[in-house]
Amino acid sequence: MDFVDSVLVRLGDPATRSGVLDDAALANLVAAAYDTEAMPVGPPYSAVFDELTVGYATPPVTVVEGEWMGAAGQDRTELRLRLHGLGPAPLRVDALWRGGLVVRTSTARDRVQALAVQLPSFDVDPEIVADLGALPTDPAVLETERRSRLVDRLRSGLDQPAAFTDAHVDRLLRSVGAGSVSELVTRVRGQAGTATVQLRYAPPAATPPTPRVLPLAAAVFVRGAGFSLADLLLSSRLARSRAEELGLEVPAADDVRRRRAVVVVWIVPAATFDDPAWPGGTTGTPQQQRADRYARAGRWLAAEGIGLVAVP
Repeated sequence: MDFVDSVLVRLGDPATRSGVLDDAALANLVAAAYDTEAMPVGPPYSAVFDELTVGYATPPVTVVEGEWMGAAGQDRTELRLRLHGLGPAPLRVDALWRGGLVVRTSTARDRVQALAVQLPSFDVDPEIVADLGALPTDPAVLETERRSRLVDRLRSGLDQPAAFTDAHVDRLLRSVGAGSVSELVTRVRGQAGTATVQLRYAPPAATPPTPRVLPLAAAVFVRGAGFSLADLLLSSRLARSRAEELGLEVPAADDVRRRRAVVVVWIVPAATFDDPAWPGGTTGTPQQQRADRYARAGRWLAAEGIGLVAVP
């Protein structure tokens, strides 16, 4: 039995199908289906097979467009039909999977222990008068005094005051259309300036991650050694498009961010990544090189909505 048939037999048997997907493969599927940066998740992973149809064929779709004119040549009618089942042979999909992926996630429940809000005024002239007795008459000296005191006032509300530099002051002036600190002070005298907010959170509770099922609809392609990457990419895009047209996606909750409503799963031999033409794998043992190439391929294919699975 060749590689493709052996994998299909394992997928078809409910007792063995979960063994086709290890944690690395399931992580690739999660990344292909969901934005894991917006919703951090982690292992252990597992698969839920609500429906798995082996040997699924997506019917071809033929679009027919036409138009005709009325007898008087004035009334124009347009027609556009989508006919399923006509045209070229159906696209073979080795399996259609509808179910979910079980991940581990933590809910943010940190409590705010302290909140401090400051609304510093940009009008530093009263401070200058209090220290010097009057405002300097020299415009350059007045600008220097105003600038240094404004910087000190803004820094006083920051957790890292040294990070606030003259460049930030210049950026602030440009953002409000002021040519100098003196112009800014004159313009906003008596008004509130930039606010600073400081939050202090309580230490996070040591609660274990909770399992959550993320809905999944996937078109599965199984390919043996020597498959054409270009052909498989094209077939994957066609299969996803047709599956979405047929409404095969599984609804998801509003609090998750999907990459794709329908993902594509590639199941290929692990030995595929012994080929040095795949990026990565320049150092280490042959097994480490294979693992590195597999990991890198999994990342860039996930961005295309494809979950990569390497089977020994």
